[in-house]
Amino acid sequence: MTEAEILVTVRGLKKSFGKLDVLRGIDTDIRKSEVMVIIGPSGSGKSTFLRCLNLLEIPDEGRIFFEGTEITDRKTIKKSGLDAHRRDMGMVFQHFNLFPHMDVLENIVLAPMKVKKLPRGEAEAIAEELLEQVDLLDKIHAHPAQLSGGQKQRIAIVRALAMHPTVMLFDEPTSALDPEMVGEVLGVMKNLAQQGMTMAVVTHEMRFAREVGTRVLFMDNGLILEEGNPEKIFGNPEHQRTKEFLAKVM
Repeated sequence: MTEAEILVTVRGLKKSFGKLDVLRGIDTDIRKSEVMVIIGPSGSGKSTFLRCLNLLEIPDEGRIFFEGTEITDRKTIKKSGLDAHRRDMGMVFQHFNLFPHMDVLENIVLAPMKVKKLPRGEAEAIAEELLEQVDLLDKIHAHPAQLSGGQKQRIAIVRALAMHPTVMLFDEPTSALDPEMVGEVLGVMKNLAQQGMTMAVVTHEMRFAREVGTRVLFMDNGLILEEGNPEKIFGNPEHQRTKEFLAKVM
């Protein structure tokens, strides 16, 4: 694997909240076009790790490099700005975070127009194309209150994609959905993976991790205890804690 294929490098990442050590030293890389799936019990630090990648949480220790630039360097953050980083590293959350007073179109075009300074016509064309891809073009003028949970989450994905990010982060994107809506969101994510989008996904959906993930990280107690391709992690895990976790959830 050449250095050019590595988009994100994480070394010695630590994060605490008060006396609680949430991340205790994370080391990993994210490579172009891979789907890195992060699994593990609740409270293991998965979501905090993802939020540190997007600098929604500022790490206490450690370094994160994105496309060769250290984003954890305070001077870099100050010079380039957090908005510029988040433009290139999109994030989708458990809860959709759509603006309730705006319709679908306005939710999508807001950031491209404000952050990337796109003309309105260009931003709207991007929104329409992406909505068609997720089969929601007919909802372009609907407000969030008029949408199902699955539709809201698909709109949230489109809103992130409208910025043309290099990497997409998904923090348990289906955990707030009714079971019958999970499939439609995972279907969109599966299509993104097939198109070569680089993704890091925190999820409890083991079938998605096994079928779509190219690499699986198992986290517990703030550490990556084991990582490998899905066949290894699900078929022949080495760490006892991984075996115990999978025995409960599979």
